[in-house]
Amino acid sequence: MRSMRVLVSSPDAALTRTLTEEIQAAGHALVSAGEGLDLVVLDARSEDLEAVAARAARQGTHVLLFGPVERLVDLPEQVDEIAALPLQPGEIVARLALLDRRRRRTTREKLLVTAVEAAGDVIEIADTDAVLEYVNDAYERLLGVPRREAIGKTPGELVRSDAHPPEFFRAIDRALARGEVWHGTIVSRARDGRQVHFETTISPVFDGDGNITHHVGVKRDVTDRVLADQELRRANEELARARDAALSASRAKSRFLANMSHELRTPLNAIIGYSEMLAEEAEENGDASFVKDLERIRGAGKHLLGLINDILDLSKIEAGKMQLFVEPFDIEQAARAVVDTVQPLFTESGNTLEVFLGPELGAMKADLTKVRQTLLNLLGNANKFTNGGRVTLRVGRDEQGVLFEVEDTGIGMSPEQVARLFEPFTQADASTTRRFGGTGLGLAISKRFCEMMGGDITVESELGKGSIFRVRLPRRVGKGKLVRRRSSHGPIDARYLVLVVDDDPAVHDLLVRALGKRGYRVECVSRGAEAIDLARSLHPHVVVLDVMMPGMDGWAVLKALKADPKTQDIPVVMHTIVHQQDVGYALGAVDYVVKPVEPTRLGKVIAGHAEQGDAPVLVVDDDADSRELLRRNLEAAGYRVRAAEDGRAAIDAMEELLPQLVLLDLMMPGVDGFAVLEHMRQSPRLKSVPVVVVTAKALTEEERRFLTGATQRVVQKGALDMEALLEVVTGRVHSAIQGR
Repeated sequence: MRSMRVLVSSPDAALTRTLTEEIQAAGHALVSAGEGLDLVVLDARSEDLEAVAARAARQGTHVLLFGPVERLVDLPEQVDEIAALPLQPGEIVARLALLDRRRRRTTREKLLVTAVEAAGDVIEIADTDAVLEYVNDAYERLLGVPRREAIGKTPGELVRSDAHPPEFFRAIDRALARGEVWHGTIVSRARDGRQVHFETTISPVFDGDGNITHHVGVKRDVTDRVLADQELRRANEELARARDAALSASRAKSRFLANMSHELRTPLNAIIGYSEMLAEEAEENGDASFVKDLERIRGAGKHLLGLINDILDLSKIEAGKMQLFVEPFDIEQAARAVVDTVQPLFTESGNTLEVFLGPELGAMKADLTKVRQTLLNLLGNANKFTNGGRVTLRVGRDEQGVLFEVEDTGIGMSPEQVARLFEPFTQADASTTRRFGGTGLGLAISKRFCEMMGGDITVESELGKGSIFRVRLPRRVGKGKLVRRRSSHGPIDARYLVLVVDDDPAVHDLLVRALGKRGYRVECVSRGAEAIDLARSLHPHVVVLDVMMPGMDGWAVLKALKADPKTQDIPVVMHTIVHQQDVGYALGAVDYVVKPVEPTRLGKVIAGHAEQGDAPVLVVDDDADSRELLRRNLEAAGYRVRAAEDGRAAIDAMEELLPQLVLLDLMMPGVDGFAVLEHMRQSPRLKSVPVVVVTAKALTEEERRFLTGATQRVVQKGALDMEALLEVVTGRVHSAIQGR
């Protein structure tokens, strides 16, 4: 107990002395008068009773009145408590202790009341009938209901909660009746009509016997948070819709690219194909003048095809469909190869090409095709816009990467022209297109290529004096599809056998000669079933397997080989057709020809799958010109031809008359080429019929997966990749030798 300041006032000197001694002995301070008193012990027999009591009341001092019982009847209203004489020893000290505890309790209560009143949360105290006995200031502030109006009423009589069904509140009542604490969110309607969201906790209050006497509710206003959450959900929903729309637009753009690839290349198929065929006929007939005209038509068609490819390249880049094929290559060799390619152009134009290659250029890892295309475009532009001048190619490297510079002494550009130089379909001057031709896409594509590889193109130019283009690329491009470096192996003893499975005789001849030079013994088959039988009987060291073969295709052969214990350990190298790395794709047909179709190429393809005789070759294409061109070429080669204008007609024709080969376009109305292939795969009668895909369609990943599936190793078949195929075969044989 803390020390208290006490004033004792009594006409009885002996009693005063006794009280003084007790109070002082208890550690309290005895004072005669003044401010800051805690207790006045006043004798009812004192003459100045009224004055002392009044003064104590004004100071807020507690007054204890003692005296004879008869003097304690008519008391001043300022008296707080009384004690009758005679006083028991220690009674006043005990009363001081009680007073101290009461004051402490009162102080705590005041603190609690102050805290409750100052709280930002609504605090309610209600009896077991939900009648409010207390609400704090926040109740009025948040709900707009005056406190005096709230006391004595239930919450339901004061505010509406029309956001909840009646069962919601019945569930709360049941929980509270069980003595449980209820947590949840209650939405109330304030007096001004606002909806207020309260995060609410209602707790029961128990008496000493365990009976519920009251409920205390604490309600926190979370309206702002709820509205923010709702706004966030709406924003997320809008973002999701925007994302879905963007994905849909991307898919639509991909479909558009595929359709445009088909629609633009299909008429070129007729232009280039007919002009080439007519040129051959004119040359045979000795009509030299027609040959020149037809060659001009064919050349114009090829030029148009190049422009279309530029447009499709840019569209693929912007649609995110362009891939990087990263491989290590020698910088000097790549630069010299580009120079060798463009040198004839400079010789013809009368410009001088100077080349400066820095020391120790070494190797870089990037997309070689795109680096070459960029340099060819820059050198081609420099030659085109320079008349009787000089173009300089400089190649060097530093810590940041590899730097290619192309400088010319040509027409140059103004700052305004440079500012829009890399915009698609834009050239420095509108007259440039009329004078020099082109789409204005070359630089835009080159810049996108460099950015894809983590680099950039910059330009400095002065009108009338020339330009300098700088291409800076990192020495190691980290993104893209890695093309493995070719390994080297020495000759191998001829007793090591390679089984080549390919329906194309030209491939047989090429691989027999190429592998034979390296010391291999080569066996060739054209059909999958034959390959399986030979693999079981000969057990070759390596199988080189074409993906696209009639009847049993490469994937079916691979599955059969890996399922047979006798052949499951034989290494298998898959190879397939690609028409330029970013144009043609591996297909699960026996071959793949990209429009415009060259008759010589088509002849070789068909020769590998069809024989002259009674069984027809079925041509399926919705474009009449393409059908006619293919028919004339095939008939000229001695084949019987049956034509179908769409997939439905093709299926009907195959059911009527089994063809020996199908030339199939993928893009057709109604039943397309993919549906035809699926039908043939499901048909026991048709699944062995070889199919050559003839299309201008740029395939999607899903379409390629449909046609090919997947394998651990795919080597692209074509003239540029023959060395890679040979190196893979050699490596597999070496591994097989070590394994055996």
